Amino acid sequence: MKNSLKKIYDYCPAVLQNTMLSAYSLILDRERYDRKYTFYRNLLRETQWYSKSDLISYQEEQLKKIINHAYETVPYYRKIFNERNILPDEISEIKDLEKLPLLDKKTIKANFKDLISRSYNPSGIKKGHTSGTTGSPLEICYCPSVTSITYAALDRQYQWAEASLKRFGDRIAVLRGNVIVPLGQKKPPFWRHNYVHNQLLFSSFHLSKQNLPFYFEKLRDFSPKILDGYPSTLYVLAKYLHNRGDKFPLHAVISSSETLYDFQRKIIEDSFQCRMFDYYALAERAVFATECEKHEGHHLCSEYGITEILDHNNHPVAHGVPGRMVGTSLHNYGMPLIRYLTDDMTALKPVECSCGRALPLMEDVATKSEDMLTLRDGRMVSSSTLTHPFKPMYSVEESQIIQEEYDHIRIKLIPNSKFKGSDADHLINEFQSRLGKDVKIDIEIVDYLPRTKSGKFRWVISKVELGI
Repeated sequence: MKNSLKKIYDYCPAVLQNTMLSAYSLILDRERYDRKYTFYRNLLRETQWYSKSDLISYQEEQLKKIINHAYETVPYYRKIFNERNILPDEISEIKDLEKLPLLDKKTIKANFKDLISRSYNPSGIKKGHTSGTTGSPLEICYCPSVTSITYAALDRQYQWAEASLKRFGDRIAVLRGNVIVPLGQKKPPFWRHNYVHNQLLFSSFHLSKQNLPFYFEKLRDFSPKILDGYPSTLYVLAKYLHNRGDKFPLHAVISSSETLYDFQRKIIEDSFQCRMFDYYALAERAVFATECEKHEGHHLCSEYGITEILDHNNHPVAHGVPGRMVGTSLHNYGMPLIRYLTDDMTALKPVECSCGRALPLMEDVATKSEDMLTLRDGRMVSSSTLTHPFKPMYSVEESQIIQEEYDHIRIKLIPNSKFKGSDADHLINEFQSRLGKDVKIDIEIVDYLPRTKSGKFRWVISKVELGI
C-alpha cells in the first residue's frame, strides 16, 4: 500500500482493515490478471508438456524478438552491439548469448536510464526493487507482460500443488512480510482477511510462544487447504507443533523467497502431514523455477527466461556442477535484462524429471544463510521481513544486522555519497515499526563488512537464543 493509505489503514479497526485489504486486492488484480495473464496461463499449461527441442525453439524465437527490440530501442544495448561490431541477427541461438557481456547490478545502476526502452513511456512501466539483502537494493523496471507471465508461472506452481489462486478459490493461509497487524497489538486477531482471494493473512511479526496457540486456533477455524509463506516462518509454526507432538494436516505447503533447508522441509512436512512445493522467483523477473508433484528438483520455467550456469571465468559448466546463475528475461520489453548476473549459485541436474515434463531441473539455490531474530517478548522475526525497510533506499552500498541482545539491534552501513541523516532515521523508524519501540536500534557507519572464513557474507547475525 502507498504510505498515505497505510497510515489510514493502521488506525482502522480490524473489520475495516479486512475490507480495505480486500478492496486493495481488487485493484492489484486489474494489473496482475488481465488478458495477457490469461494468454500466458494457457500457454504455460500447454508448453509444460513440450519436448526439450520445442522448448528451446520457443526460447530462441522469443530471444530473437527481445534482442531486436533491445538493439532498436534501448540505448545501452545499441552501444554494446556497436562496440562489439555485432548485429542483432547474430544473436539467434542460446549459445550466441556468449557474444554479449554479463550485466551486473553495478552496471544497471550506472546505466539505469539507458537500459529503459525508448518505446515505453516511463509512466507505462512498473518499477520494482530487489530484496537488497546486502542493504543495497536494485531498482528495475518491467512492462505489463512481465507481471502477467509472472503470475501465470505462480498459477502453474499452485496447479502443480492441486490448488487454485483464483478469486474465491481455495482457502489459503499466508505468512509473509507485510505489516498487516499493528505491531503494538498484544491480543488476537493477529490476522486479516482478503475475502477476494479467500486468504487469511497472518502477521509474521507476532510469532511467539504466547501467541502461537491463537494462530492455530484460527487456522483450525479457517481450515485452509494451503499454507503459503517464507520457509523460516513456516518452520516456526511447524516446530511449535513438533515440540508438542501435534499435527495439523493440510493439502500442501508452498514456500519461497528463502533457501529451504532439508531440516526445515522435514519438520514442516511432518507437522502438516503433506508435501511442500518450493518455488524460486528472482525479483529481477529473469528466472522462475517451480517444484512439481514428483519433488525431484525445481523446474526452470523455460518460457519465462533463459538461465545460464557459469563458472567464475564466465564459461558454462557441465550439468551437475554448481555455478553462478545468469538470467535473460524473454518478456521484459520495458527494461530488457540480458545475461543478468545474479548473486545465487546452483546447478542444472543431468537427468529429467519422472513427471514427464522436459522443463530443466535445477538443484536447490544457494543463497545467503541468515539468522532469525528473537525478541524479549518471545516473537521470532524472519530475516526476509527485514529487507523491506531497505527497498526504497539507494544511499547504502551494503548493510548488516546484528542482534546483540533481545532488545538491541545494530545496523552496520556502508553508505555512498547520497546518504543523509534522514536515511538513518528512516531505518530506525521502519525497524521499530516491525520490532517494537522498546527495541534499541543503533546505526553504525563502517568502511567494510567482514565475511566468514569461507568468504561468505551473513546479513543477519543473532547472538541470542532462538525462541523455539
